[in-house]
Amino acid sequence: MTRSYTEEERQEHLVNWMRGGLSKNAYAKTAGISPRTFTGWTWQIKENLKQDFVEIKAEKLFGNNQNMVIEKGSITVRIPLSVGMKELQTLFTALGGTQ
Repeated sequence: MTRSYTEEERQEHLVNWMRGGLSKNAYAKTAGISPRTFTGWTWQIKENLKQDFVEIKAEKLFGNNQNMVIEKGSITVRIPLSVGMKELQTLFTALGGTQ
């Protein structure tokens, strides 16, 4: 039986993966997620952020959880404000950006 993940669970796993430094497959196996499913999550984010412009709504930058929120289409990425430059570089590289 396939497990369904909430958007919040997906985002939490993606942030944990970015912070941990493991490959997608290694993280997925450690977290008990199908590697194919996890790779699909990262691909979906990458595809939705391929546009030249990503709208960041100022009122959503700082919420109760102290997260930066980026929304693009049906994808919402919450990045804790405590994330450092290295983690942000890892995120943008994973999403197909350049360092």
